[in-house]
Amino acid sequence: MTSSTRPSLKRDLSSIVGGDHTLVGTIPEAYTHDEALELDPVEPMAVVFPTSRDHVGELIKYANANLLPLVPRGSGTGLSGGARPVDNGVVCSFEKMNRILAIDTIDQTAMVEPGVTLDQLEQALTDTPYFYPVYPGEMSASLGGNVATNAGGMRAMKYGVTRHNVLGLEFITGSGVRSRSGGAYVKTSSGYDLTQLIVGSEGTLALVTRVLLRLSPRAHYRTLVLASFGKFEDIAVAVDSISRRGLLPSILEYMEASGLRAMAEHAGINLGVTAEVSSSTAAYLMVELEAMNYDDLEWQTNLLVEVLTGHNSTEQYVLDETQRRGLISARESAFWTVKKLGANVILDTVVPRSKLTELFKGAAACARERNAVLVGTGHVGDGNVHLSLFQSDPIECHATANAIIELAQELGGTISGEHGIGLAKRSYLLEHEDPARLSLMNSIKSIFDPLNVLNPGKLL
Repeated sequence: MTSSTRPSLKRDLSSIVGGDHTLVGTIPEAYTHDEALELDPVEPMAVVFPTSRDHVGELIKYANANLLPLVPRGSGTGLSGGARPVDNGVVCSFEKMNRILAIDTIDQTAMVEPGVTLDQLEQALTDTPYFYPVYPGEMSASLGGNVATNAGGMRAMKYGVTRHNVLGLEFITGSGVRSRSGGAYVKTSSGYDLTQLIVGSEGTLALVTRVLLRLSPRAHYRTLVLASFGKFEDIAVAVDSISRRGLLPSILEYMEASGLRAMAEHAGINLGVTAEVSSSTAAYLMVELEAMNYDDLEWQTNLLVEVLTGHNSTEQYVLDETQRRGLISARESAFWTVKKLGANVILDTVVPRSKLTELFKGAAACARERNAVLVGTGHVGDGNVHLSLFQSDPIECHATANAIIELAQELGGTISGEHGIGLAKRSYLLEHEDPARLSLMNSIKSIFDPLNVLNPGKLL
């Protein structure tokens, strides 16, 4: 669109959402990107801020009439370029659709608009016995963005990922069809599950206007144990044993020793790890246990320490509350730590837990072959490993990332566990995914969004 036609775009979009909710011309830098490290910013032609379902429907109608790409955006915290603008497109920011419409403590649900953030919902639930358990680490992330990528996070081993905690949706397809799916129930055997189809579709099929969330009871007691290991292989065996012994941690994370040191320094916390232990440690397990009564928590903690020591953990630290909060906060900020240190790519591959050791060894070998530095953290409880890749040559960096993704798939895993495909990982999906599955996905896309106006060039 030329500069001479931008005034008409401003007029048209303003007639839908209002002039105060339309930006055309000079676009604030924040709306030119998300947090994908490997993608350059793109300035959209416009940014609109709908405040109602009707606004969203009219925007989709306008996009179809003008073949105008419409890119949905929540808080912009995504790591795969899903909210990155496209050339000659419009960003549809949901930040003003941020109302918590209902909290039902009987059915244990919350109905929210897509712009509601995790922190906003957590604050609203403070005086209830419930919480929303999906915890991707960035509390400023929006629920709409979480739905788009099927966000997971640290508590997925116990509570599942977004799709396990979304009971229903209201949405408008790319062709303008308004519909709803699901409800305040956990069972349905009544046709195709559109809720699960749209969760994780990254805004390519429909724009979500309301989300019905499942809430979980809030534990009364919790503790966090930090365990050091001299070998990665022992971590994988310990993780398996923790599960086999009947423990179900709310958090089960691994951190390479260098990664934990960087996070602790960045957060300014002292975890009590001695220099002697630190120097002989390859990686740590971070295990949070929770219970409704203290005796149960004490029993779990004693069993956990027994399991850890039985699988070559050199030291176990039962953290006090200040240390617990500090370490969780540091783990939440891991992205900002590696970004500050100059990471070029962050992968979030998933493998079966039984293949974790092979992934650790194989990924390290891939990095060594190409003179790259690899720092790992991740949700080992569910096999989702985050690998921060430091390699300034973009061609070599892509080759290293591609080799690690190929390895993960050979081990029975997949490209992304929670960050999504977006634009940053699209080439990997197109190269490695089953062609039949890609064909089916494209067919679904053509039904929901026949003119390809919703987030074009992302995912598929």
